[in-house]
Amino acid sequence: MMKKIIIMGAGGHGQVVADALLLMKGATPVAFLDDNPEITGKKILGIPVIGGYSALNTIEHDGIVLALGNNGLRKRIFNELTAAGETLFTVIHPSAIIAPSVKMGNGCMILAGAIINTGAEIKDNTIINTNSTVEHHNIIGPHSHIAPGATLGGKVIVGEESMIGIGATVLPRVKIGNKAMLGAGSTANRRIADGVTAAGMPARKLKFQNN
Repeated sequence: MMKKIIIMGAGGHGQVVADALLLMKGATPVAFLDDNPEITGKKILGIPVIGGYSALNTIEHDGIVLALGNNGLRKRIFNELTAAGETLFTVIHPSAIIAPSVKMGNGCMILAGAIINTGAEIKDNTIINTNSTVEHHNIIGPHSHIAPGATLGGKVIVGEESMIGIGATVLPRVKIGNKAMLGAGSTANRRIADGVTAAGMPARKLKFQNN
């Protein structure tokens, strides 16, 4: 039976997720939810935009994907929907390479060309974006985002709600704290603490931060 999936978020990321979902077997996107009133009633990629969050119960569905780039917002809505008994659906683009031993949480988005190698664990509601590489025995915390082209060496740990920027590199065994951010193109060769934004080669804490 084909599963009917609602995509929450009709922006650029939502459309990338929709493309992946359209290519999956056994599931199909039936609607976008988006709070932008200018697109309500329109179709994007042939998929209707039926309104905001409040329109969720107006259409039959088997699962929801939270195609929202803001990690904190995605976490809050994930928790609300889970508490309400909704199913958070994991989208995996057919071109992604995922080792059989990988453990995957609920509501993840694994996009085109992503590679996740043996022994890795991807927690709930995490985005592994286009052409990113998650090497062996990584642990990627819930509600995190590994951006396009990022590369994580073996045994990296990424904390909850963290962001690894476009084209960034995390060297083997480095730990990235909760709610931390590694800037685009940066290289992390040592631990980045909770809540810290770091950038550069090697990455250093940005001076505007107080922690």
